[in-house]
Amino acid sequence: MHHLRHRAILSVILLLLSANTLKAQMDYFNKQFLHKKDSLVKELAKHPLADTSRVRALVNLMNSAVFLDQKKQVIPYFEEANRLSFQLKSKNGKLACLYWKGRYYKSAKKADSSLVYLDSVIAVAGNSGNPRWQGEKASAFFDKGVIYDFREDFYTALNNYFEALKCYDGVDLPNQAQVARRIASVYKVLHNSEKTLEYSRLAIKLFEKIHDKFSTAMIAGIYTEIADVYYDRGELTKASTALNKIKPRMPDTTDEAVTSVYYYLAGQIALKEKKADYALVLLNQAIKYYNYAGHMDDLARIYAAISRLQMEKNNMAEAKKYVEQSMALAKQTGHKETMVTASVAMAAYLNESGNQLGAYQSLHQAIVLNDSLLNETNIKQASTLAAIYENSQKEKTIAQLEREKQVQAAAVKQKTLLNIILTVTIIALLIISFAAYLNYKNRQKIERQKITNLEKEKQLMEAEALIKGQEEERVRLAKDLHDGVGSMLSGVKISFSNMKENLVMDQQNAVAFEKSIWDLDQTIAELRKVAHNLMPETLVKFGLKNAVKDFCESMQLMSNTPIICEQFGPERPLGNIAEVNIYRIIQELVNNAIKHGNASQVVVQLTRTPVKVLITVEDNGNGFVPDAQEKPPGIGLSNIQSRVNYLNGHMHLESKPAEGTTINIELMV
Repeated sequence: MHHLRHRAILSVILLLLSANTLKAQMDYFNKQFLHKKDSLVKELAKHPLADTSRVRALVNLMNSAVFLDQKKQVIPYFEEANRLSFQLKSKNGKLACLYWKGRYYKSAKKADSSLVYLDSVIAVAGNSGNPRWQGEKASAFFDKGVIYDFREDFYTALNNYFEALKCYDGVDLPNQAQVARRIASVYKVLHNSEKTLEYSRLAIKLFEKIHDKFSTAMIAGIYTEIADVYYDRGELTKASTALNKIKPRMPDTTDEAVTSVYYYLAGQIALKEKKADYALVLLNQAIKYYNYAGHMDDLARIYAAISRLQMEKNNMAEAKKYVEQSMALAKQTGHKETMVTASVAMAAYLNESGNQLGAYQSLHQAIVLNDSLLNETNIKQASTLAAIYENSQKEKTIAQLEREKQVQAAAVKQKTLLNIILTVTIIALLIISFAAYLNYKNRQKIERQKITNLEKEKQLMEAEALIKGQEEERVRLAKDLHDGVGSMLSGVKISFSNMKENLVMDQQNAVAFEKSIWDLDQTIAELRKVAHNLMPETLVKFGLKNAVKDFCESMQLMSNTPIICEQFGPERPLGNIAEVNIYRIIQELVNNAIKHGNASQVVVQLTRTPVKVLITVEDNGNGFVPDAQEKPPGIGLSNIQSRVNYLNGHMHLESKPAEGTTINIELMV
């Protein structure tokens, strides 16, 4: 329930770590983990019975791991917890194991697999009022939001964050506050300042209810973010009001990051308000704390601002020192925005120093780097510096041109008007031509899409016909074998039994006769088994859930391989064709895992949600390299893929030699 808070603390720590201390800090965290793990292993030994108390102890052990290397060390405890939870039908244990596996894949950067398990957590938790289940569900939504946030799919991320916010309501206040802050950060990326402010204020409101040091530190950081939004909007009074909320705790030596941002924003506001001396004091304070936190981009911007202040005070030596430091840091970071700021500051300094050519070149470099970052003032400054340079080189020529310009003012005005009309006409023609081109390309795209859709429909129809034909042939063969050949063999057995009573045979012939009847019984049993596999009676009479369970139990009995069968989500009718195809997919995957993978354990997971069906089959067998050959022997991926395509789904396969195989399938049925 405290995953988000732990991650927030960890992220702040990592931001403040330097490269020289990171290894030492990681060693410290690993020692802490090993110490906690040893303590929890001793606690686990107090619960030797296979009951829910042991499941809770195993879950605590699993959750002691934070980093991927640590999580790999607790995999055996996860496997035992998962097995016991299934045997005991413990929903708490199942949810904890599903969420842990989703987090494990997230740490391993296998986002697609992580999303499958997180969706399973949400489906299993359902809409129950159980606070613990709601907490697991909220955490799953949050982690999904983080995955989509990282992919820059911001609107999907927001949808998951909103679900997490709703699920945490009344269940976990600290995590609810963290989610609100995350939503505010996404809206800031989307340049929606009103929503950024709304959810920042919500986060503050929630943190204020907690009353601890961590929450107080979070509130301070959020106020700097609010001040930054108001500063960008040019609302300096509101930005100052936000900063004044945390002014009493400044400087905060326990949080250099927030302190540095506070002094930087306060200095920028003072600079806008023409309070040069006060701005200089604040920016120097910001430099002190930014040096602690190592933010080179912010330092470069501060040095540029101080350089301008020193020029206003006519301290050219100091101005030079700071502008050179700004340029050095900008080059070190390589970020265009920082380079533009430093280049503009350098141009201003060179201009004041009388080096108009150097000033022009520096400002031209800023324009080339990122023209969109220059505002109207910068563009006007570039024109002014260019004119000064030209004046220093061609003063007489410019004076003559100016006199001619005054004499020919009317002609120039008329020519300018004609040029404007011509330019507008050309732009209009370009717009019309571009619109026509876009329309043409759009029609082409629509036509290509229609062709693609028709080809896809044709492929699906072919797949449907093939699969339908296969199933009809299976049904026919099963019926013929059971009703025809089976009945005939049963009749032969009865005839043999009647003959035995009327025949007189010596002992040797009697034994041979009994052996023949026994062979006949075995043949009838094998025939029934084949007919059952062709069209399982359980699927027809009792539905998919019971058929899958019956199949896994029979395969475990025949192969002597443990098969864990888990089914989640509400039962809903899928249709006969869909259920048969899902059953065949699971049947093929389990057979492959046992026959070709030589697995000693197989996990089958079937999850139904209101809009889709998720299938996961995982084994610890031989594994293989998926790209090593076009079609791995015995796996029958082509047949499985045809069924998946028919059901509008997609399949994701992960396998490595000696590390087993995991296949995740998502079907839109």
